[in-house]
Amino acid sequence: MFFTMRDWFPAFLVIILVNMQWHHLHAQELISKAILGEPYGIGLLEVPVPNPVSGREFAPLAVRSSSGKFDRQVFFPATSDLVVEVAPPSQRKLPQAGGGRLLERVGELFKELSGDESLRFQTVSRRVFFLFTGDQPLEIQLKDGRRKWQTIKILPARNDSLHREFLTQWWESFVNDMQDQISRADYPTTVESYLLATLARQNQLPLPGWFVRTQEVEDHLVDALKLIGGVEEVSDTIFRLAASGVQNHSSITAQALPDPPKWKVPNLPAIEDGMKVVEPIADRVPPECFYIRYGSFSNYLWFKDLSEANGGDISKLVTLRGIERNVSGRVEKQLAFKMTQLSRVLGGTLVQDQALIGRDLYLSDGAALGVLFQSVNPKLLQASMQAERQKIAAGQEEVTLREVKVANRMVSLLSRPDGKVRSYSAIDGNYLLVTNSKHILERFFEVAQTGNSLASTKSFQMARRYMPLSRDDTVFAYFSPEMFQGLVSPQYMIELRRRLFAKADLVMAQLSQILARVNHSTYQAPAAGSEKEPIHLKRKAMNELVAEGFLPPRFGDRFDGSGIFEVGDQFVDSLRGSRGTFIPICDITIDEVTEEEAEWYRRIAQSYTNQFTSFDPVMVGVQRKKIAGEESKQRVFIHAEVAPWDPGKYGDLAKQLGPPTSTEMLFAPDDIVTVQANVASDWLGPPTHLFAAIKDTIPPDPSKFSGVLRTYFSLKQIPGYLGAWPQPGALDRLPLGLGRGRPIGPGMSKLVGGLYRYNDGQFSVVSFDREVLSSSLPHLAATDSDSTAQFRMRVGDLSESQLEFWVNRQLYQRASESSLAGASYLNLLSKNLPLDSQDVMFVAEDILDGRVQCTLGGEYQRAESDLATWFSTAWGEKTPPIELPTGYQAPVLRWLHGLDARLTQLDDRLVVDLTLDVQ
Repeated sequence: MFFTMRDWFPAFLVIILVNMQWHHLHAQELISKAILGEPYGIGLLEVPVPNPVSGREFAPLAVRSSSGKFDRQVFFPATSDLVVEVAPPSQRKLPQAGGGRLLERVGELFKELSGDESLRFQTVSRRVFFLFTGDQPLEIQLKDGRRKWQTIKILPARNDSLHREFLTQWWESFVNDMQDQISRADYPTTVESYLLATLARQNQLPLPGWFVRTQEVEDHLVDALKLIGGVEEVSDTIFRLAASGVQNHSSITAQALPDPPKWKVPNLPAIEDGMKVVEPIADRVPPECFYIRYGSFSNYLWFKDLSEANGGDISKLVTLRGIERNVSGRVEKQLAFKMTQLSRVLGGTLVQDQALIGRDLYLSDGAALGVLFQSVNPKLLQASMQAERQKIAAGQEEVTLREVKVANRMVSLLSRPDGKVRSYSAIDGNYLLVTNSKHILERFFEVAQTGNSLASTKSFQMARRYMPLSRDDTVFAYFSPEMFQGLVSPQYMIELRRRLFAKADLVMAQLSQILARVNHSTYQAPAAGSEKEPIHLKRKAMNELVAEGFLPPRFGDRFDGSGIFEVGDQFVDSLRGSRGTFIPICDITIDEVTEEEAEWYRRIAQSYTNQFTSFDPVMVGVQRKKIAGEESKQRVFIHAEVAPWDPGKYGDLAKQLGPPTSTEMLFAPDDIVTVQANVASDWLGPPTHLFAAIKDTIPPDPSKFSGVLRTYFSLKQIPGYLGAWPQPGALDRLPLGLGRGRPIGPGMSKLVGGLYRYNDGQFSVVSFDREVLSSSLPHLAATDSDSTAQFRMRVGDLSESQLEFWVNRQLYQRASESSLAGASYLNLLSKNLPLDSQDVMFVAEDILDGRVQCTLGGEYQRAESDLATWFSTAWGEKTPPIELPTGYQAPVLRWLHGLDARLTQLDDRLVVDLTLDVQ
């Protein structure tokens, strides 16, 4: 192959120009300043930009101490490039040739013609501010992203006015950096919020307006649901309130616990005694508990093995998350309920029935739950468990096993002071209960005496009529109205809110001890020859940390009298225990509340009384069957009902569907995704059957959608169609005849915008691709189904399909963003907390109360060139590959091989059926 002068000369010219720029940049004089101050001095490193050009982007500057260890002199760096507004390129004088300026100017002129707003600004110097302590000379290192680290020595000076000016500029940049970090976070943003609140307090700087929002809540129902559902936005808001010291404290006058909402008792029909067919184990379950029945020990083992195969978290079947908390393993440890090979053998012979019960599902904080067994020999079953409990107590100094009295009965209690082990075990008749909640145990005994059990409620008896025992479900779950009402009770909601503040205090206590290491006297070196443990600190008292601004004023001053104390190397709440294993909410008694708490809850209770007067029971059944001829696959059937169902409470959402219908559309055989729904609206007219389908192909990339026109062109590329039956006439009602278009064949017309429409008086079908429309029409038909529904959906087997590649790519991009966020979090800790590099991962997992994991399946490691920079082994480069790597497969695509869904809304029931073909 031969190359001409025209081929290689442009590349050669670029190399020459870049090399000139490189040496010119080295020749620039570095500006360095360090201004003494309290509690921190402020430093600045500034690198002028030779020949500033609009629209150019620079790699961020990085600074670190010369030692790279915890005793570094550089803290909280914030980049702040100096950018000025300039005249447009067309209004500037033409520069002299040389140094690449003429070529860059021509490029600017072209960009100006394209309307690029960035051309109005130029970066004239690149700057990084940082804080430091003490008055000794500084020795720090600087890197601009391309060059090697260079060491710079600075002698601090005192200048009060310049200190305040620099501090203000640093704060603006630091706030912007933290806000950007928060916007990209895929984890709780406690570190960012703590740093902002603490540094603002210590330096008497204003917090940004977005940091603490205390405006009136518009929808108290939604506010309550966010709290109950554990939405991260709520915990982030409460953490910021706690970190900034805004929340109210104990000086407020105490009030009695407010009243719950005025619940409306549903008018359910009486069920004759002969029709009350329920399982015996439900007679021992309190009505306010959720109820998940496995039916047999083998069913429980199937579910447990499925969970353990995914690291204790079934949600991993869909996608990996940036934090792995292993909640099932945590609960198993707390209940001391580890499945051994012996218990697997004994369980199959001793257990008649088994259920998981509880008051809530706050598994990552400390749920109230228990495991209930119906046994042919409960004493032998308990003896087998007790042997394992004795082994745990003997092997751990902190754990004790003793007999305690509960409801005038002696029961076994295995416990640890911090709550990480809390397990009651008790027998009553043929039933054995293992629970972490004293309240649930008391109710277990009480139900046996009164007979007021879950099985005795009309709603559960009706549930068993809709989903009878004859279904033989592998798993049956029932969530009662009483359980939902309990979650919205004043005791539950107020304590749930209090424990979020308690969690915030525990995290701040951890961070304050770490951040206090900016004062070197807090460091305590390990003894010579001893094995190093992470984070060697001389612990400071809380009042010292408050006085130095590392904690907000009146930290730990709580209305309920609880506080924080240390157990070993961790902080524990005096009332609730350790994070992740808090004492169950139902075990905490609340007699009095603050005025603010009472008013907050009254607004929520009033909203429920006015708008949502009752909860509808929810029941779910799971069955599994082998697929004939497919040894490696199973078919899983999920049947869910909300009954009785009151659609009036759900507003317009429940009014969009038409009546149930047995009509089902038949689609073309190459349609891999199909959706159909019977809907009713003023625009469509009478109930209409809408349907849509997508062919097996590669759709456009959603990330390229930007603006109406680009979205339009992207939609044109999707090989699918949208139709209605019978013909709704909605398109024909568009003005100026836009819906009728220009006839181009029998029943076929072309609409404005390139959309093709077929209309034969019954079907009305549109598509951007005439060939797709023509090839699909012969297969379309409305037929009678053996089931009624308003909504149906089918996704074919994506294995080896073209659509699988597209779905896999979208899931990869999401996982890639999360993986980057995890590394960014570790970078945040490395660059803003005074930690030795080997302590960063330990601190990260301690703060997050979970293991930091790469969502692409790799492991996070420190870069050899800079121990403060983290990357994942799954990347192969400094960042994850943009394109889908060879061999990557999203978790959900490894096991899902087809899906069918059906939804039916009746007058008094909502029914959902889901069928999955799984590996």
